[in-house]
Amino acid sequence: MVMIIGAGPAGSYTAYLLAKKGIDVQVFEEHNIIGEPFACTGIITGILSNHFKPPEEVILRKIDSSRIFSPSGDYVDVGLKNDVVLDRAKLDRHLAKIAQEAGAKYFLGKRFVDCAKDRDIWKVRIYDREKGGTETMMTDALVGADGPLSRVAKSAGIYGERKFYTGIQVTAEAENDGFIEFYPKGKDIAWFVPAEKGKARVGIAALERPDEVFRRFVRERLGQDYEKKVVARQAGLIPLYNPKIKTEKDGVYLVGDAATTAKATTLGGINQSLTGAMCLTEAILSGKSYEKLWKKRMGRELRIALLMRKAMNKFSDEDYEKLVNIFKKEKNRKLLENYERDAPSKFAFKLALREPRLLGFARFML
Repeated sequence: MVMIIGAGPAGSYTAYLLAKKGIDVQVFEEHNIIGEPFACTGIITGILSNHFKPPEEVILRKIDSSRIFSPSGDYVDVGLKNDVVLDRAKLDRHLAKIAQEAGAKYFLGKRFVDCAKDRDIWKVRIYDREKGGTETMMTDALVGADGPLSRVAKSAGIYGERKFYTGIQVTAEAENDGFIEFYPKGKDIAWFVPAEKGKARVGIAALERPDEVFRRFVRERLGQDYEKKVVARQAGLIPLYNPKIKTEKDGVYLVGDAATTAKATTLGGINQSLTGAMCLTEAILSGKSYEKLWKKRMGRELRIALLMRKAMNKFSDEDYEKLVNIFKKEKNRKLLENYERDAPSKFAFKLALREPRLLGFARFML
């Protein structure tokens, strides 16, 4: 039996893939409603089609362009390949639905407490939030899909050192032209993402003073009276990828944000969660090393994204101005447009060779 803690995309997609292969799967989610609360822009690249095709009701908006701003307000428009903005709550519920249809069992309002190895099995304590009281259960394999502060990782002794961005976002009444706006701000990121008609997700991810960074940006973008336009609020932690974290130990596995596999450049993590679920399924079915499988599939891309993030964190406003000007050149912009953002290794070095001025930014990676 495989016990999965967490019913987000990482947990439910793992449950679906395993259940489809006839594995006994049980999913425990501490909240009573799947998909709530959520803290996610919902942006996902065309790589999603490598995993599954989301139903139309999950898709809020199809996006074909992004606008990247410099600190002065200058910008460059970059075309996107099959990007969509998803309703994250509906995505979570869709994945849970197909997992249950495949045979996985779900238990809501159940919080993971801790785990202990007893010979060849894991004893797992689960707290019932409605009735109170703790129950001890047995499992052959335990999957931590329980987010950046993973209790499973802590209990199994593989939490490691973690660094987080704090994401704060509102859904607000705001007109837009149908493209994503990105605003690099020192070590921070800000965004304006089209959602339903007449609405947008506006937010930031910051390493320090997130409330201050958020208020400043949202006032700039939506106006001083932005509170009148807000219809929903979300906030959460986003892990910075740490290649040194162990993601498996004696039948305990970490997937998704619990494994810190968010992309360090944009801090997106849905595709990486789904890829991790595929690798974990293969590992459980074949007996192969899960960590070796997922690092072979996406470790290189995550390491390059981390190097790029470290460089970006050292940029001055002048550096960002130069970068936007470089990408205004059609040949550079086209190269960006022809490759998926989830695979920086496929374009970063080609771009550096094509545009020598980019080599000047390499010093920031040291």
